[in-house]
Amino acid sequence: MDIARILDWIPDYGTFYTVDELDGQVRRLAAAYPQVIRTEVVGTSRQGHPIQAMIAGHGAKNAICFACPHPNEPIGAMTLITMGEIMGAHPEVLEETGFTWYLIPCIDPDGTRLNENWFKGPFTLRNYIRGFYRPPGNKQVEWTFPINIRGARFDAPLPETRALMALIDRLKPRFLFSLHNSAFGGAYWYLTDNIPPLCAKLENAAARQGIPLHLGEPEAAYITKYSPAVHSMMSATAMINYMIRFSGGVPRTNMQCGGCSADYVSTVCPCMTMLAELPYFYDKRIRDTSSYGGMTRREAVLENIRLNRENYAVLGKYWSQVHACFHADNPFYEFVDSCIEGIGAQNRAKDNWARGPLFDKPATVSEVFDNLYGSRLFECLNVALAVRACGYELERPHRLDEVELLTFCREIFDSELERMCRWLEEGTDCEVISIRRLVSVQLESALLAVEQLNKE
Repeated sequence: MDIARILDWIPDYGTFYTVDELDGQVRRLAAAYPQVIRTEVVGTSRQGHPIQAMIAGHGAKNAICFACPHPNEPIGAMTLITMGEIMGAHPEVLEETGFTWYLIPCIDPDGTRLNENWFKGPFTLRNYIRGFYRPPGNKQVEWTFPINIRGARFDAPLPETRALMALIDRLKPRFLFSLHNSAFGGAYWYLTDNIPPLCAKLENAAARQGIPLHLGEPEAAYITKYSPAVHSMMSATAMINYMIRFSGGVPRTNMQCGGCSADYVSTVCPCMTMLAELPYFYDKRIRDTSSYGGMTRREAVLENIRLNRENYAVLGKYWSQVHACFHADNPFYEFVDSCIEGIGAQNRAKDNWARGPLFDKPATVSEVFDNLYGSRLFECLNVALAVRACGYELERPHRLDEVELLTFCREIFDSELERMCRWLEEGTDCEVISIRRLVSVQLESALLAVEQLNKE
């Protein structure tokens, strides 16, 4: 497969598609390439929006690819529309893969709509932070698959999750691709099995586009690195075992969500599952593995914990006071709830984790950057959601005392958010990565995966 030639066909996108635009692209591709692409409504969102799949090819093996598994992650939607375009216009590429492809550009249309304020730019850290939306774990498509592990049970899959479960049950895919985005850092992947040749090729896909690898701390402490930027698959089992070992039990907040798509498909059929994480922004320090000097890896993690507590202090002080003003249909407060509820146990677990001998070594530049700066973005996002939660309530009638409290808290949170954003901007040197380069890495990742499977 001539991957370099295929990547040349990717358009130079200037902005991200909205949900309505994605629906229009699916209709356009089905009309333009009727001999190659057919469509199927595989489910319906909680708010009644049809979830569409493009089906391309008639290969003996099935691949399921789904984008926007978290609704603030639209790179994958652009990738799947691009795959549909290329497969439709170049059916020889489709035939060469040997797969039937089920491409779902937006598995969470309801949540994705709440991110559309930043989809058209300007693409800055501050604009992304202020337009960000993400639901809590028990309302995330990727983390609501049923589990029953060591007393941690979850059996309340969302309608969108049930749509994926039904598709997995029916198709028994050989390849499952969950297209994720990080926001700030470098490229990295999750893979079910350690396949060194594939790991090297995936990392080279990022290098081909000039996108740095994420060489800081893993996203979760229980993850094993197969190679510098390819990690073992996130799983509910690994997470629960880690929390029991390092924090003495499974926090209630973690039992309120379920497993991921990789957890579920592993119970149905043999399948390679891949998650591809690509950033919108990066700072060159994330790829610098030279010694930072003057700080151990443990000290970097402990400073991360200290900054985390400091940045949640204002939110923690006022959140419980304003919480009674929120109505159940306010979409913005629940993620903040879940983060505040879980932060204590997570920091205790991280502190215990960092006491091991691996943390005696001098920290690298990338590890220090990730702990001191990369992690701060997530705190900014939580405070931004608190601002949006207060603003959402102020758009409807409330008692005067509630209006005064909501207004006060919104101003307090907004001021704190400005401080945090300014600190982050002053301490980082961000480059915005073009959508075309990001799509190129995800598209190449999919093609490399099926090439590997076809060799087995």
